[in-house]
Amino acid sequence: LIFDVRNNPGGYVSEMIEILDYLLPEGTLFRSESYDGTTREDTSDAACLELPMAVLFNENSYSAAELFAAALWEYEWAVTVGQPTCGKAHYQYTIPLMDGSAVALSVGRYTTPMGVNLTQTGGLQPDIPVEAGTGEEDPQLLAAVEALTKETP
Repeated sequence: LIFDVRNNPGGYVSEMIEILDYLLPEGTLFRSESYDGTTREDTSDAACLELPMAVLFNENSYSAAELFAAALWEYEWAVTVGQPTCGKAHYQYTIPLMDGSAVALSVGRYTTPMGVNLTQTGGLQPDIPVEAGTGEEDPQLLAAVEALTKETP
């Protein structure tokens, strides 16, 4: 399986957790702490999908997309390919204003399953760093396919 979260701004944490629970073995999937001290830790059961996996990401992989890749990598469940992620480790609450604009306030932080703050590390670093292609070929995707082909007999 190859997951492509390049240029992915994130999404819903609840959906990320649901997918990771299906893919990963028993353990922590996600950790967060609001600035008022409330903590949250989501875990997986023992059922998992044991197939060769790779995750493609880049500097435009944020939030849930970035944490999805980090979880697969930390469990050594997937090889990672691409460019370092942005390192976003804070979540926001958006307040709509009467004029149609909005204000987003950071209200907490999250970490990888192993407790790593991706802002402090400068983002998630790929196992296989590959620049994005400029033509029709996708060198990052080709590198992921090659890595998975080497892993499987």
